Amino acid sequence: MIRRSIAAGRFESMRVRLHRGLAVALCALPLATPVAALRVTPTDWTPGAGSAQPSVTATPSGGFALTWQQKQGALAELQIARFDAGAAQPAAQTVIARGSDWFVNWADFPSLAVLENGDWVTFTLRRSAGGSSTYDIHLRRSVDGGATWQAPVKINDDDQPVQRGFVSLLPDGGDRLLLVWLDDRQDDTHAAHGGGTAHGASHGHGHDEGPMHLRSAVVGRDGVTREGARLDADTCSCCQTDLVRRGGEVLAVYRDHAEGIRDIASVRRGGDGRWQAPQAVNVDGWRMPGCPVNGPAAAVNAEALAVVWPTMAEGPLDVKLAISPREGAAFARPVLVERGAAALGRVDAAPWGERGFLVSWVGSEAGQAVLRVAGVDAHGVVGTRREVARLPPGRQLGHPRIASANGVAKVVWTEPTAEGPRVRTAWIDQPGVDQPGVDQNRE
Repeated sequence: MIRRSIAAGRFESMRVRLHRGLAVALCALPLATPVAALRVTPTDWTPGAGSAQPSVTATPSGGFALTWQQKQGALAELQIARFDAGAAQPAAQTVIARGSDWFVNWADFPSLAVLENGDWVTFTLRRSAGGSSTYDIHLRRSVDGGATWQAPVKINDDDQPVQRGFVSLLPDGGDRLLLVWLDDRQDDTHAAHGGGTAHGASHGHGHDEGPMHLRSAVVGRDGVTREGARLDADTCSCCQTDLVRRGGEVLAVYRDHAEGIRDIASVRRGGDGRWQAPQAVNVDGWRMPGCPVNGPAAAVNAEALAVVWPTMAEGPLDVKLAISPREGAAFARPVLVERGAAALGRVDAAPWGERGFLVSWVGSEAGQAVLRVAGVDAHGVVGTRREVARLPPGRQLGHPRIASANGVAKVVWTEPTAEGPRVRTAWIDQPGVDQPGVDQNRE
């Protein structure tokens, strides 16, 4: 009995010390605001039949700029609409450019960046001279907030008739635009870190086979391409890229192709302007013979960075999310956002609340594709998922995009119809939380 009492006392003492230690550890963690409920409000506005490949960007004024491509026979237009937060109709709508020699594809959509000097920059993909499946990247710049647009500037500094695209844009100080993209060129004399990863394997575009690189460059108002670099010599050939800034570092995320494994990688550019070697966000081990056309997305909120991506490494499609809590820190173990054999992935992310994130993806239910959103806190805890729209599965619904500002988010997607595809949009906010320009009494 005495020995049992002594043992019990020792166990109780250990339990108390453990609880105290756990309490201290929990107090040391950064506090995060719990994930609040989300309200989704679809709008009736659409550019009409033939509109597709939308993207959305938050502007410094708290509004949103929506870009999309509109097809009319062989002619394509790149259009832009500016929305005040929560508005049902755009404040202005402009045709940026039009052409009959563009490469228009369901998976490769133009995006927009608002630079620190106020310039707006977007791009189109134009077919190379004499090429039917090769194309170049042409930037378009506006110096008056999107009202008028300058002549296009080709940014790839080679004349090879190859494929290139899946561009991501990021402000880089003043009139400077930093961009990364996938490039099929063969000759490279501008390696960022000793020739990239140099895996040497080939991989598919979904329609062709050949090596693909991840490249970067900086372009100013003068239209001159500077600081060209190859960041990775062997990437997945047609998955979307993303580009974000956190403190003094820049991170590009993309789907790698190291040894035939199509996992998500990141490349960091430090404050000295030098790119580092690629690192895996997480080792999924997804080996697949062809490109899945399903890239990652990233978002930064305060010091936290979130990367979300789809993978089928374990059989059904998983939508995963991993967080790096501060600059230079590794990614934590990923959390599962959704799993489903019929899910499509096609992810995006935006900052949300205090150190949190808003994630969008295409899941599935009862034979339909379902566009969903969810809030995620700084520790990776996924809140309540909300349904935005139900759509027929397939390529024509494209890759939905999301952007946020001041507690309001805009999500955009392509809706297939019998008359042709059309762009649709919805607002997302938090019930009971006041946001500028948002009617809190709406249903």
